[in-house]
Amino acid sequence: MASRSRSGTGSGVTLEKLDEVKTYQDRHPYADPGNHSSEHFKQRMSPMRFKMRSKLTKYTDNQSTTLYKWQRKFRGPLMDKYFAYTSLMGSHMFYVVMVPMPRWLGYSNVCRDLVYILGYSIYLSGFLKDYWCLPRPKSPPLTRVTLSGYTTQEYGAPSSHTANATGVTLLFLWYIYESDAMSLPWKLAATLGAFFYYFTLTLGRIYCGMHGLLDVFSGALIGVLCFVGRWAALTFTNFDAASMQEWGIWFPVASMGLGLTLLFKHARPVDHCPCFDDSVAFVGVICGLESSDWLSWTLFGKPNYRVYYDWSEFGIFLTLRRILVGVSLVLIWKSVVGKKLICTALGLVWDDDRHLYAHNHGKISHKMEVALFSGRSRTELLCRFFLYAGVAAVVVLVCPSTFRFLGV
Repeated sequence: MASRSRSGTGSGVTLEKLDEVKTYQDRHPYADPGNHSSEHFKQRMSPMRFKMRSKLTKYTDNQSTTLYKWQRKFRGPLMDKYFAYTSLMGSHMFYVVMVPMPRWLGYSNVCRDLVYILGYSIYLSGFLKDYWCLPRPKSPPLTRVTLSGYTTQEYGAPSSHTANATGVTLLFLWYIYESDAMSLPWKLAATLGAFFYYFTLTLGRIYCGMHGLLDVFSGALIGVLCFVGRWAALTFTNFDAASMQEWGIWFPVASMGLGLTLLFKHARPVDHCPCFDDSVAFVGVICGLESSDWLSWTLFGKPNYRVYYDWSEFGIFLTLRRILVGVSLVLIWKSVVGKKLICTALGLVWDDDRHLYAHNHGKISHKMEVALFSGRSRTELLCRFFLYAGVAAVVVLVCPSTFRFLGV
């Protein structure tokens, strides 16, 4: 059962096999990234980067023993399941399905705010993970309670789950504070709900053995920074979806150019780390949302930007039908049409056979030492970037027209 995994791979090792896992990991101490000797990183980092990493490892070198004592004190079967499943609220697929929903239900600005905060939180946390190359808490002694072995292959600090939870919670608290439609009891209930969500995700990363205190604190700082940046943009500038028209065609060009620059200038990790995947996806969504909003406003104006929705008119059944149609369109693009179409088109432009990460990406066994980073493919990077830009285009351009056509 995944929620009782003892191994660093999330492979479902039971509690009874703990001694076996300890022996196994003793033979393979470098299965997870970030655990090599200082010399391993010194040879592959600039002096400033290595000096920064050396200072930060003081907070990670001896964290596993303390965290193990906490985990051993509080762990139980029900808590394992709770934190394992609630951690999915910070997963890639959860955001793909859930973030578009406010837009389909008449709250386009909420969707836009979420995309900016989540997207830049993921990018900054991923950049620093690859730049610092800090290890996660060691397993064993800790048990990694996870439903996905994918995240165990990443570096530790900062925690992207914590960064996202912090930014989103602050955004919701801001909405609650600014709301004139909510009564005081409802505001209090919503505030408690926001904090419950926040502490579930952040404390859950420690309980699950996935992150240490440095990871969580640094992730929280990134979340605060991204929220403050979005709040300042809305409060002190006149930029909104309508003002994009002042830029003309240069707006989508600048958006795509900035996004691709951020990705091509991303930090290069020392060891294989797949967190760059999420950075590409979220930057692609930001650029796709900005470009699609610009095109939508140019062609159709405000009615297409602010999708019509009224609960008293739609009710539960029409609302669920709209959500089902929207999610289906997004998944059809992402899983069936988009990747094949875009990668085929890019393959006609150039032939780039370097792997996106280390060789045999996606097939690396934790029975061997983690592979060194070996470069990124322009073709695969651009394929993923435009795939997720296309997700935003489906949400912004395709879904409203489909809703009107189907009467939902």
